[in-house]
Amino acid sequence: MLFLLPVSFLFVQLAVLVLLPAIAGPASYAAMVAAPLFTAVVLAWRGRRESGPARIGWWALATALAIWSAGAFGNLWQELVLGRSNEMYAGSTLAFNLSAVPITFLLASEWRPAGRTLARAIDALLALALGVAYFLLTRAMLSQPGLPGSPAVSTMVWLEDALNIFICCGALARWVAADDSSERDLFRALAGYAPVYLALVAYNNHFLAGDPGSTVQQASIVTVAFALLWALALSGPPRAPVRRPRASLTRAVRVASPVLLAGALLIVSLFLIRANFAFGAAGVLIAAFGFGLRNAATQVRHIEHGETLQRERSEYQTIAWTDAVTGVPNRHFLDRALVGIWRGERRANQPLGVLMIDIDQFKRFNDRYGHPAGDACLREVAAALQQALGRPGDVLARYGGEEFIALLRDADAGGAQIVAERLRAAVEALKLPNPDSPAGVVTVSIGAASAPLKDANSASDVLAAADRALYEAKCAGRNRIRSVAPLA
Repeated sequence: MLFLLPVSFLFVQLAVLVLLPAIAGPASYAAMVAAPLFTAVVLAWRGRRESGPARIGWWALATALAIWSAGAFGNLWQELVLGRSNEMYAGSTLAFNLSAVPITFLLASEWRPAGRTLARAIDALLALALGVAYFLLTRAMLSQPGLPGSPAVSTMVWLEDALNIFICCGALARWVAADDSSERDLFRALAGYAPVYLALVAYNNHFLAGDPGSTVQQASIVTVAFALLWALALSGPPRAPVRRPRASLTRAVRVASPVLLAGALLIVSLFLIRANFAFGAAGVLIAAFGFGLRNAATQVRHIEHGETLQRERSEYQTIAWTDAVTGVPNRHFLDRALVGIWRGERRANQPLGVLMIDIDQFKRFNDRYGHPAGDACLREVAAALQQALGRPGDVLARYGGEEFIALLRDADAGGAQIVAERLRAAVEALKLPNPDSPAGVVTVSIGAASAPLKDANSASDVLAAADRALYEAKCAGRNRIRSVAPLA
């Protein structure tokens, strides 16, 4: 029911114009002040109900309408209080032009500001420069009496048309390409309002302003555009589900949107050069420098984003290759490590030592103490093995269950047996109770094998040999090492 309020406003305005012709003129001026002001209040209220970028967007629209209302009040003051008529007043024209700045900033700004502080600061700087350029251009064009039909006023009218068309196209593009529901709702309202405002203002500027017989009552038709935006702000988002736009369209609009502010500033500055070369040239430089700086900031952000993704990918890869219980590499990592080691050791013609390690009577340990104690035992054994392994190039991985594998680079059979004994002693030194083990504490049995890697099957052969040696160690009574003869 709230959307009936703007309809009621238009109905009251029309009734006063028709039924009370004696006050039709002042009432029209008052309506052109009140309509955008009431709309600004509604937009600000809508912004309070939103959050994040949507709140900022609605407040930007509210600011634009409030500035427009100030311009309309300037006309009211000049016409009704000071008694002037049929002129374009510098202060009012400035306000009407400045009302486009928050909207242009909104069209150029990225929807999700997180991590984009520098880019938004550049947008704000360009918007401020745009406002100053409009002020200087307006003052230069209206330095003499701004009578309708004069070349300066005609230029201003066409420039205002171009700006309004610019806003219409930008609002439509942002609405169509919006992939967020709150973003789509905001730009739907702006895209509905902007074409109506463009048509009514163009009609007023081109046909009514230059006609001596026109009245302010006719010009007050612009309140229809404000009432429409008022109604759209109150209507809320559409209830029917909206199809998401194509990702390519969204990306294209996001890339093109930042050009809006710099482009608008460039156009205004080029017009300003004819009236004030110094300030016009400064505006052109600011537009070029701001656009370049914003592109640089965007590139830096993309690089940082790429580096973040790479770090996250590395972290995920580390998680995927790490055993969750023990923290040492898992079997997937072992498979990849074997490929790399095979290529490296084959080129250097160096042997690969493999130790197959099994915790003695671990199933009985689990049955006696429970799985949490079993996991704790696995972690302590893995830490002891990792620390005793010694060389940075050697790899320890959990092979599955209570089994571990150690890959020893450039280790012959004798070297592999020495490392195996060091690992066995390190685990026994933990003195973790295990009544089912022959030693009364947690121990390991180790099978050792070594061979030069001549082809892709060599790695599998040496693993199989180490597994056979482990079986022999367990059959011989556990807590001991067995190694096989060097493989040819």
